[in-house]
Amino acid sequence: MPEFACRIMSDSGTVEERIVTADSKIEVFTQADDRGEMLLSVKEHKPGALKGGSIFKRGKKVKPNEIENFTVQLAIMFRSGIPLIGALEALEEQAETETMRSVVKGLIGDVSGGKSLSQAMESYPGVFSLLYVNMIRAGESAGVMEQILERLGTFIKHDQEVTRNVKSALRYPMIVTSALGLAFIGAMIFIVPKFSTMFESKGMDLPVPTVIMITASDFLINFWPALLVGGVAAVFGFKAFAKTENGRYSIDKFKLGLPIFKEIFLKTNIARFAHMLETLSRGGIQIIRALETVEKTVGNVVIGKEIANAREEVEKGVSLAAALGKSSYFPKMTVKMISVGEKSGAMDDMMANVAAQYDTEVDVKIEGLSGAIEPLMTVFMGGMLLFMALGIFLPMWNMYGAVK
Repeated sequence: MPEFACRIMSDSGTVEERIVTADSKIEVFTQADDRGEMLLSVKEHKPGALKGGSIFKRGKKVKPNEIENFTVQLAIMFRSGIPLIGALEALEEQAETETMRSVVKGLIGDVSGGKSLSQAMESYPGVFSLLYVNMIRAGESAGVMEQILERLGTFIKHDQEVTRNVKSALRYPMIVTSALGLAFIGAMIFIVPKFSTMFESKGMDLPVPTVIMITASDFLINFWPALLVGGVAAVFGFKAFAKTENGRYSIDKFKLGLPIFKEIFLKTNIARFAHMLETLSRGGIQIIRALETVEKTVGNVVIGKEIANAREEVEKGVSLAAALGKSSYFPKMTVKMISVGEKSGAMDDMMANVAAQYDTEVDVKIEGLSGAIEPLMTVFMGGMLLFMALGIFLPMWNMYGAVK
């Protein structure tokens, strides 16, 4: 006999989830009515289905585009007047992955149990960021959930576009570098040893490039297991280091000093700061609390620390512009624009202008990224090929000269 997963409200007002055995959904409603209970939802129970949140707790993550779709669809349902539980149930059915479906199911259970949506989302910090939860909480307090969700959807979409553009600009250099690395390793393993045997049989003095190539080839062939283990250990070690507070700070500071890329990283983070502060401010969140949220979610620990320092100054009565002016990472023009916004009482609009300005600059920098990298890649590839050619052909020219 089929089983149905039901959410039921008893006469006392308590809500519980229950598996009911019945021939059809109609019979499930009849049974609930006979017991004097209110059936809130019912759907067929699939054996082995995971409880809400279990997939997420096992470590799988929800993709940003799923969060964007969830946010936009929830905003549309609020605009249409659909109650929260009904909207979440519809989103559970429409979820593209089992992971997202599990998370939404967990939200339904928490909200049905009496929690607010923001409180339910706090149980999934890997899915809903601190910014997201605070914005939802502000929307619940002010009764403007539809507007808040629309702003969140716009922010998430823009954030994804920037990330995609950066990845797209880096894709070509990464492919070329990987291909060149594989070609070099292949030459060291399969080509150089053959020439090495021929040169050694002649008993001749070898030029420096050839000696370096033969030494590298022998080391790679004889110690490749140690190199493989060392490489894997280095990757895991780096990941472990990146999870520490000092590791995250060091890596983020390195990004802000990296040639060619540093301006993109810095301007992306300043644009993100402006977008977040504008979104939180328009959501009715006070400046101190907004800065607390931004410093933890801006995406760069170094910039976050600068924002935290500025927040502490603001708490003492210093203006935000004056506080940020003490940082070496916030450009003077940005500080001046924030100052004008504070004095005119139009901080929201001014932060929107700052964000738009840096969005444009980031787009221009990303478009020119390939043009900046390609000459360096050409020089690097030419240098590698020249080194290999000298390593192979110099001894042959010497042999030819000796024969003559």
